[in-house]
Amino acid sequence: MSETQGAARVWTSLDLIKWTADYFRKKEVDSPRLQAELLLAEVLGCDRVRLYVDFEKPVAPEHLEKFRAFVKRRGELREPLQYVMGHAPFLGLKLKVTPAVLIPRPETEELAAWGVERLKERAGEELRAVDLGTGSGCLALYTAAQDTRTKVWAVDASAAALEVAQANGTALNLNERVTWLVGDLFVPLPAELRGRVGLLLSNPPYIDPAQRSGLQPEVRDHEPAQALFAEDAGRAVLDRIVDGAGAWLEGGGWLGLEIAPAHADALSARIDARGEFEAVEVARDLNGKDRFIRARKRA
Repeated sequence: MSETQGAARVWTSLDLIKWTADYFRKKEVDSPRLQAELLLAEVLGCDRVRLYVDFEKPVAPEHLEKFRAFVKRRGELREPLQYVMGHAPFLGLKLKVTPAVLIPRPETEELAAWGVERLKERAGEELRAVDLGTGSGCLALYTAAQDTRTKVWAVDASAAALEVAQANGTALNLNERVTWLVGDLFVPLPAELRGRVGLLLSNPPYIDPAQRSGLQPEVRDHEPAQALFAEDAGRAVLDRIVDGAGAWLEGGGWLGLEIAPAHADALSARIDARGEFEAVEVARDLNGKDRFIRARKRA
């Protein structure tokens, strides 16, 4: 789909999908046809079904130009699909994403759903939750959306990330119940929250920097390094959260962390050794990998 070809012929939706899927396949882009369909639907402002209903309809020049730019970003530059489109789904929420924030993963959806279930088990007219390293705001916003009793404090060290998260909160009409704080983990939390938090969630950076070269270019070259990598083989931030969480959780409150599988044994042992928690468990994600640490603060 070169400039010359684009100007010389009329392109239909089906033409574009077939050409782009083949191009993506050569570039080793995952799910090439699906990603071609998603990009074209984004450009045309329709769903994927409509692409095939109108498969013989010519694509307007202005849409063709925008689609061509999207295809280059995805195939040649290997920019993640979600950054190209500008948004990502998260458990029914449509979230703005930019290179300032990590793209939400299915594993983090699992963490969010687990956290909301723990809140629903708790009595009280007002509950408090904390999301450390909020990024796009996915954990905080889903929690606030699912349990109207809950107020959420969401922290990130990146002011640029918090701008994205707050924009998502505005779009979802949830900013009245989410407080956005910039700073290092527990530091910006208000003192009155100490010992009163019912749920503390975090998807912190946990990848060993030594593994960077082995990551896909979409991750390695485009997502924010500070949201991916941590010192001490990926455990530095997780260890700090484990060591600080007990002071903020109330009796019976839950801690839920997304982790790298290699950290599971050491982190669960660290939590046990502190003596502040019970019901400590390592949980697997839908792919069967040790992905979560969960623990309940002793009453």
